[in-house]
Amino acid sequence: MKDYAIIYNPISAGGKIRNEIENATGYLQKLKVSFELYASEYPGHAISLASELAREGYNVIGAGGDGTCNEVLNGVITSSTGVLCGFIPMGSGNDIPGAIGIPPHIKRACEIIAENKSGRVDVGVAVRQEDKKRYFLGIGSQGFCALVTKKTNEGKKGLNGTRNYEITVIKTLFGWKNKEIKVTMDNDVHEGPANLVAVGNGPSYGGWMYMCQNARVNDGLFHISVVNMGKLKLLTDFNKMYKARTIPHPCIREYTSKNVIIEMVNGTDDPYICQVDGEVLGSIPVRYEISKDGCEFIKPIVDEVAEAFKKKHDRYFYDPIL
Repeated sequence: MKDYAIIYNPISAGGKIRNEIENATGYLQKLKVSFELYASEYPGHAISLASELAREGYNVIGAGGDGTCNEVLNGVITSSTGVLCGFIPMGSGNDIPGAIGIPPHIKRACEIIAENKSGRVDVGVAVRQEDKKRYFLGIGSQGFCALVTKKTNEGKKGLNGTRNYEITVIKTLFGWKNKEIKVTMDNDVHEGPANLVAVGNGPSYGGWMYMCQNARVNDGLFHISVVNMGKLKLLTDFNKMYKARTIPHPCIREYTSKNVIIEMVNGTDDPYICQVDGEVLGSIPVRYEISKDGCEFIKPIVDEVAEAFKKKHDRYFYDPIL
């Protein structure tokens, strides 16, 4: 039996992922990593496939974009087997592997697997009334950014992922109206109008946009950002997130909590939708819970994403802005 099961979506990126899978398997073979390759066949299949392979004794790797990585994460956790979960980033965003320090480079991700180092980190759990739990590593968001995620997922797949997201932001902004929400946390309650509420286990989403730049996957807390600003201000401050220079901000309220409940204030007509790790769950209300050290991941000893950010910007993304 092989040590690792690698799951990928063969039609991702219009089928272009096949070349990247070929490159990855070549690297793994040179590194003498023992693995089997499995293709998912439909949305959600990677969850059941990862769970089944975990119960067979494989450590399971998600190879692809954040959608595939999130499904593999959910499959491994729901298997209740304790096997390792890992990622080979091949998407346009790659925020999920990035949350545990895996850089967006296929060769380096394969080397990390071969190095056979692992560690437990926190996992977020999103629960909606009519749904099962959905686990996530990065950010759960509701409101404007969740709607952008939904429209991006439904949009043209041939565009560069970050560019597609940016275009969708601009298009969505014109018809957007803020609504009254209530955010109930362990020691705080926030009620009022908001563009969006981001609940961060990890720091980024949407292709390295640091909406919750202070979030760390090993501190046992969510870092919550409640945003209420005008359309023009939101648009002009948009690019600051890529450089982790959005916070502190006079129009963003920051909180920390282990538990978060988000609901609409004025009834249920046209409620905000929510998403986690780029997977749209549906309308709120939604409850978030932190699972401390919730899963063990194949990961580098040092957070290589944070180190790369520091090399480029001369500071870590979580450092205070002076």
